[in-house]
Amino acid sequence: MKRRILVVAAVLFTGTLLAQTDSTGNLDEVTVTATKTEIKQSQTGKAVTVIDEATIRRNVGKSLTELLNTQAGIFITGANNAAGSNQDLYLRGAATGNTLILIDGIPVQDPSQINSNSIDLNNITLNNIERIEILKGAQSTLWGSNATAGVINIITKKNGANPINVNGLLAYGSYNTFKAAAGVNGSKDKLQYNVAYNYLNSKGFSAAYDSTVKNNYEKDGITQHNILAGIGVNFSPFATLKYMGQYSRYNAGADAGAFVDDKDYDVRSGNLLNSLHFNYKKQKLDVNFKQSAVFSDRLYLDDSSHVPVSAFAKWSRGYYKAQSYITDAYGKYNFNQHLSLLAGLQYIHQKANSEYKSISAYGTYVNDLSMDSTKMSNTAIYASFLLLDLKGFNNELGIRINNSNKYGASSTFTFNPSYNIDGNTMAFVNISSGFREPSLYQLFGEYRNKNGLKSEKSINYELGVQAFSNNKKNSVRILGFKRDYKDLIIFYTDPKTYASEYRNQNEQHDYGFEVESNMAIANIGNWVNNITYVEGSGKDANGTTLNNLYRRPNFTLNSALTLTPVDGLTMTPSFRFVGRRMKNTYDPGVNVLPHYYTLDFYTSYEMIRKIKLFVDLRNITNQLYFDVPGYTSRRFNFMTGINVNF
Repeated sequence: MKRRILVVAAVLFTGTLLAQTDSTGNLDEVTVTATKTEIKQSQTGKAVTVIDEATIRRNVGKSLTELLNTQAGIFITGANNAAGSNQDLYLRGAATGNTLILIDGIPVQDPSQINSNSIDLNNITLNNIERIEILKGAQSTLWGSNATAGVINIITKKNGANPINVNGLLAYGSYNTFKAAAGVNGSKDKLQYNVAYNYLNSKGFSAAYDSTVKNNYEKDGITQHNILAGIGVNFSPFATLKYMGQYSRYNAGADAGAFVDDKDYDVRSGNLLNSLHFNYKKQKLDVNFKQSAVFSDRLYLDDSSHVPVSAFAKWSRGYYKAQSYITDAYGKYNFNQHLSLLAGLQYIHQKANSEYKSISAYGTYVNDLSMDSTKMSNTAIYASFLLLDLKGFNNELGIRINNSNKYGASSTFTFNPSYNIDGNTMAFVNISSGFREPSLYQLFGEYRNKNGLKSEKSINYELGVQAFSNNKKNSVRILGFKRDYKDLIIFYTDPKTYASEYRNQNEQHDYGFEVESNMAIANIGNWVNNITYVEGSGKDANGTTLNNLYRRPNFTLNSALTLTPVDGLTMTPSFRFVGRRMKNTYDPGVNVLPHYYTLDFYTSYEMIRKIKLFVDLRNITNQLYFDVPGYTSRRFNFMTGINVNF
């Protein structure tokens, strides 16, 4: 495997570097905002990947997780399973809950989730998105808990330049899947607006894999509605107030477990986001005030009438509800063209409740949690000094002081120098710490640790180099990373008593490298590649080594060639390779899942201006593979449709 990795890396490096033939120019001037204020990519040593609007348009018809799954360092289980399946995002091998999801720079969290505060990614549709920024490495200094591996900033579509701009989508594909979307946005004088609606309906396929090959498992479909509305007012050339609301709800079928069909298991999930953003920007001062409220609820209902009578539940109902409130006030002051100070105050309050009841041969079981007792809050101050373009040298030096009503005071730091070696090449170092507080369920649920849980603490190390050709059409980034955890939260079951609880593991050490490249193909397209290698292990209190990167591949490769041979026609063949993964402790089957690959082909044709037809062929070679043992991944499937923008 290691020899294969080196060969692939050499091919990608060579192809990209041979394209860097220009002799003058500057680093790519892409501006990123997940740093809380706008900053050029050439001025930051953070490992940033931007999925721009053009790339999103070339992937119309896909889901958000399908697109994210092709990015360096990211692996999402469930992205290719039945719609509505659990989707766990692993960034550089870090468990779900260590990557903070932002929408328009506002954290969106669901405190009712069992293992983390992560939001259900099924509730975010790609059709509403204009741009995605992926920042890797610990970002806790600016963003607090749940950002130890990085942050993903999802930026929604903005108001068009005209008073009325219309967009729409109609698509049909495998499993009797139908997608529809319609939106209108615009601006006039001091007012901007954006309204969009998305609909998804699919008959689907069985969430559980039918190992009997009798094809008698029930299809698990989904129906989803998503509504987004936003309005903005420019009070003056310097002051802007924006409101954004997004509501999503879906009903989906589920199954009893790995390889086990259940015709009476349904999942209902909803999410409501409200956010308010005030910005004042004049001369050297940039002030922001953000207020958000996220309401989430999930219902799992199973009457098990089609499951043979056993000792397990004959009926169960689990209802989970949560509220998350975040207030973030921060400002940036530019002392001069080289030195800036970013400082802010953040307050987070979360609460959740759950109602669970089941009936089995053992009797009735009830476990309820109320919002009055299941809650937690955190107040933090943070500051970051930014040194920019001082004879090619940049640096971010930041600190954050947290005060939790549960854990008291703690702190994190960031040290992120970078140096522009010439106009095209940058070397960077990132040393930063992070923390993740336990979820409310881990603290108060049925498997809570009676002795309490500590917050996870981590230190992230990165060393890398990135280079651009002078025409900015070719680029390469190579980096290595290491992440050390203390008090990692794990789910533990005693092998003798079978009693289970959440507990803190003594140590966890993850390491690896990433390569990202983009090479222009004459004037007709580009070739994008990325590879990721991750390994990791932990130690318990007794010093025993634990190999525990469950369900996370040690190696992934993504390669996509986009060609536009004639005006209006775009063709994108893509290849994905996923290496071995260890199964989870409770997963059935062999301990190590074998590698697999998929081959896709996407093509679109713009018949007339702003009207585009597309066809998306996925898993063309019909590979059988499992990201989660016992749960079905999509075999060969397709999506075709029409997209309009006026």
